[in-house]
Amino acid sequence: MLNLTGKIVKIRFKKYFEEQRLWVFVGKILEFTEHWIMVEGKGLIVSRGKITPVDIDEEIRTLIIPRDNIAHIRILPDDFDISNIEIEERGIRYFIRVKGGPHTSIGEI
Repeated sequence: MLNLTGKIVKIRFKKYFEEQRLWVFVGKILEFTEHWIMVEGKGLIVSRGKITPVDIDEEIRTLIIPRDNIAHIRILPDDFDISNIEIEERGIRYFIRVKGGPHTSIGEI
């Protein structure tokens, strides 16, 4: 099993129905087990019909996430600034800007 403890990641949660808002969490993995992941970072929610369609948590928080709820994990650079997440819009898709690497998709509206 790949151990991602200490890595900064973007976690996209599974969507179980079409109307469900897209939820992404960006943070540093504090603990990584076979069944769950403990991450400290910020959540991003994409919502249709809002003036600002991507809401980012103001404060850093810690989550314990069951691995069954995760759609995928993208490893970000070690120097990614969690406290200064920048969003970029391209058509109907939204991305998190990643300095020195490809931007990472949040999702689409």
